[in-house]
Amino acid sequence: MELLKLSKFKLQLKALISEVKQLKDREISADDQVRVLTQKQKQRDEAFSKKLTALQAELSLSNDIRQKLEKKVSCLESENGLLESKQQELVETISSLLQSKQSFFQVYEDSFGEMKRAMEDRDKKIAVLSEKIKAHSLLFDTIEKEANSIKQVVSNAENALKEREELLD
Repeated sequence: MELLKLSKFKLQLKALISEVKQLKDREISADDQVRVLTQKQKQRDEAFSKKLTALQAELSLSNDIRQKLEKKVSCLESENGLLESKQQELVETISSLLQSKQSFFQVYEDSFGEMKRAMEDRDKKIAVLSEKIKAHSLLFDTIEKEANSIKQVVSNAENALKEREELLD
C-alpha cells in the first residue's frame, strides 16, 4: 500500500512539477508580453512626446508669426496713410505740371523752329562741302591719271633712250 501511495504521490508530484513548469512558461511568456507591451508603450510615449514638442514649437512659431503679421499690418496701415497724403501731393504737382505744359510747348516750338533753321543751314553747308570734296576727289583722280601717263611717257622715253644707246654702242 505504501508503494501505491508512493506511486500516487510521484504521479501527483510529477503533475505538480508539470503544472509548475507550465506556470513558469506562462510566467515567462507573460513577462515577455509585459516587456513587449512596455516597450511599445515607451515607444508610443516617445512618439507622443516628440509630437507634443513639435506641436508646441509649431504653436510658438505660429504665435510669433501672428505677432509679426499684426505689427506689419499696423505698419502698413500707417504707411497707407502716408501714401494717401503723398498721393494728394502728387495730384497737386501733376495739376501744376499740366498747367505749365502749355508754356513749355510754346517755348519748345520756338526753340525747335530755330534749331530746324540752324540744321537746314548746316545741311546746306554740308552739301556745298560735299560737292567741293567730290570736285577735289575728281581733280585728284585726274592728276593721278596724268601722273601715271607722264610716268608711262618717261618710262617709254627712258626705254627708247636705252635702245638708242645700245644701238650706238
